[in-house]
Amino acid sequence: MKKRGRTRSSDNFPSHIKDPSKLPSHTWFNKSGAGKWMLDFYDAAAGKWRSKRIAGPLATMAEIWQAFDAQEAKSETTFKSLSLDFQNSLAWRDLARSTQDDYLGCHEKIINCKTASGSFGDQPVSKWSVGTVRSYRDFRAEESRSRANKELSYIKRVFSWAYEYEKVKDNPAKGIKKLTVAARKHYAEDDDYNFLLQVAKDSNYWYMPIAMEIAYLCRMRLAEVVDLTDADERPEGLYIRRRKGSKDNITEWNPRLENAWKAAKDMRSKILAEKRIPPRIKPEERPIFISERTGDRLVVSSLKTAKARIDQQAIKKANELGIEFNHFTFHDLKRKGVTDTTGNKQEASGHRNASMLNIYDVKPSLVRPAGE
Repeated sequence: MKKRGRTRSSDNFPSHIKDPSKLPSHTWFNKSGAGKWMLDFYDAAAGKWRSKRIAGPLATMAEIWQAFDAQEAKSETTFKSLSLDFQNSLAWRDLARSTQDDYLGCHEKIINCKTASGSFGDQPVSKWSVGTVRSYRDFRAEESRSRANKELSYIKRVFSWAYEYEKVKDNPAKGIKKLTVAARKHYAEDDDYNFLLQVAKDSNYWYMPIAMEIAYLCRMRLAEVVDLTDADERPEGLYIRRRKGSKDNITEWNPRLENAWKAAKDMRSKILAEKRIPPRIKPEERPIFISERTGDRLVVSSLKTAKARIDQQAIKKANELGIEFNHFTFHDLKRKGVTDTTGNKQEASGHRNASMLNIYDVKPSLVRPAGE
C-alpha cells in the first residue's frame, strides 16, 4: 500500500496544539472555514486514499486521539456499512416503497447471517469475492431458493451502486446467476380460504380479512392491495394498478367486493376520527388501508407480519378442532382468483401473455369427451 504523509509545521495547526509531532498519524488540520481536524485513511474496498473530518477546531490533543482511535476501529468498509450508505443515497430514495421494504428485509438477513469468522455483514467488502457471494446464495438456498434469489438481487444492487460511486474497486456479485425456482402451483381450496378468512376476522388485524377479499376478487398482489386509494374507486368498478408488467384493468363491482370496499373505508374513517386526523383533499393521497396505531398508510411488511401471525393462529385452531387446513400464501389469493375466473382470464388478470397466465391458472380444465 502506498504511504501517505503530510509535512507537519506549527504554522498549519491551531496555537493550542503545542507539539504537532504528538498527533496521530495521518491527521492534519484543514484551515478552511472555521477549521476542522481531518484524518487520511486508506479505503481498501475502493483502493484509494480518502479524508474525513474527525473533530472540530477546538479539539484538544486528547480529544483528537480519541476521535482517531474511534475512526481506526471502524475505518474498514463492511457490507453492513456499505448497505447502510446505499440506504441513504439518492438511488435508494428513487425506489418504490415496496421495493425498499423488501430490500430492508434482505439487508437484515444478510448482515445477520453467521459465518465461521463472524457474520456476512461484518466482513470487510475488500475480502468479498465471487466465491463469497456464491457461497451466500447457495447457503440461503438450503432454506428457500426464492429468498436466496431476492437477497442475491439486493447484494447485486448494493455493489453495483457502490462500484458506480467508486466506493469499491470491483463488483464481486457481477456474473452470479440466480437459481432456478419452479413456479408455485398451489391452489387455495374454498374450505381453506373460508377457514383462514374467519380466523382473520376474529384477529386483531382489522385489515386482513378485507385485504384477503379484495386480493382474491380482483386477482391482486399484496403490494397492489396496499397501493389502493380513493382515486381507484370508479362508478363501474375498482381500478387495479398492476405491477411487474401486467396491464391495469377495472374489476366490476359485485355485492361481495362492494362490502369489502365499504368496510375498509368505514374503518379508515373511524381511525381518522378517533385520532382527529383530517382526511387529505386529493383522493390519490387517501390510502384505503391505514394503521390503527398511527393513521398512516399501511406498508407491505405490516401485512406480511399480520398474515404470518394469522397463519399460526389458523394452524393452532385447526389442530384443536381436528380438521385439515392447508396453508396458503397471500400471493396464492391472486392464483386462486385467476383460476376461479370465468371468461377471458388473461384480460381479467392483466397478464400480457399466455406464459404469465399459466403460472396462475393452476386447475386442469374440465372438457367433454371426444365426439360430443
